[in-house]
Amino acid sequence: MDRRAGHHVRATGGLRRRADPEDRDPLAPARLRVYGVRRARLGAGGRPRVISTESRPRLASKVRLRYDRKGERYMLLYPEKGLVLNPTAADIVTFCTGENTVSVIVDRLAEKYSSQTREALERQVIEFLGVMADRGLVQGDV
Repeated sequence: MDRRAGHHVRATGGLRRRADPEDRDPLAPARLRVYGVRRARLGAGGRPRVISTESRPRLASKVRLRYDRKGERYMLLYPEKGLVLNPTAADIVTFCTGENTVSVIVDRLAEKYSSQTREALERQVIEFLGVMADRGLVQGDV
């Protein structure tokens, strides 16, 4: 094997890239990269979707909630992209099963986060779910 500019040349003439010796994890380039959510196309007709207190939000069909043990964080994974969630957002998304209404989700969060008023929590949850619905990550069935 000849060594040329960081590559191995096989007897067949094919090139194979070597891992950078300073990279602590040589498989890092092959792992899923997580980026922030870009402004996605709005749903039906380009109008923002409205989430009410009677909506029953659920994750969109190709969206999955996963816990990353290594990074100790929750992530929403969807085709070729990912979104890292803070603990509060992860709690909200965990309750988005299609069975719980937004009111039930707010009640459960109010038990856990007693430092905020229910009205403030409700406003924040509806705003968060509205943004997620606009980006196609959550569907709200009324």
